Amino acid sequence: AQTVTVHETGSVGQLEVENHGEEDLYIQAGDVVKGGRQDRTLGVDLVVRSGGGRIPIPSFCVEAQRWHRRRNESDKVFSTCDSALASKALRLSAKLSRDQSEVWRSVADFQKTMSKNLSAELHSAESPTSYQLSMEHDALKDLKRDYASSLERTPDDFPDAVGLAFAINGKLNSADAYGSHDLFRRLWARALDAAITEAIMEGGAVPTEHPLSCEEVDHWLRKSGEDHTSVSETTPGVWMRTVRGAGRVTFDTVYRDEEQILHRNIISLG
Repeated sequence: AQTVTVHETGSVGQLEVENHGEEDLYIQAGDVVKGGRQDRTLGVDLVVRSGGGRIPIPSFCVEAQRWHRRRNESDKVFSTCDSALASKALRLSAKLSRDQSEVWRSVADFQKTMSKNLSAELHSAESPTSYQLSMEHDALKDLKRDYASSLERTPDDFPDAVGLAFAINGKLNSADAYGSHDLFRRLWARALDAAITEAIMEGGAVPTEHPLSCEEVDHWLRKSGEDHTSVSETTPGVWMRTVRGAGRVTFDTVYRDEEQILHRNIISLG
């Protein structure tokens, strides 16, 4: 809608976002923006107030080597993008380790594994290290479309749903829950795409003799154990709480004053 601009700052680890619209904007960690001097992923969940000017946002490059304009893209601002970090290793390197070198390694591993699984070269000639250009490869998009067709309308059947948990080949991977069904519904397509992409990376669906039950998933979601907790403010009044323990890490994006959780992301460490 041309109401938001993500600005290139010339710093690998920081971009700026500006909300020109009339409503506050929610941005989710792991979203990928395309263009600038290098494609980036955004490092934290945050809320950008309407009319608040340019707000700094931590970022990580998901493309190495390039530091110039690519084809007809702008090197000053970024274009819209529907992709998010799809592999668990990538999400953990950006959200937990927060290490640029580790992000680059995870991108390289993703490209290598996906190229092998699809028997296709996912490294783009325009920028071989670009995660986003790999995600746009026709072979990957075609295969994802086959997966998505049976699942894309699922939230419409569950009007009280606020999130999803998914397992790959019988093993729980990740979960996301949101503060409302509306927010969940708006983000469903991107969340589903990321889950499907990771399933393909793991070698596709493998029949299991013991599918997970609702009780097993519920138990996993409720597991407790806090080995380490950290809290940091991302934008005024919005905090990221990270809790590590019980074989997983939980990221809560919280309206601090009300302790209202906008987004809870749980990632298995196993």
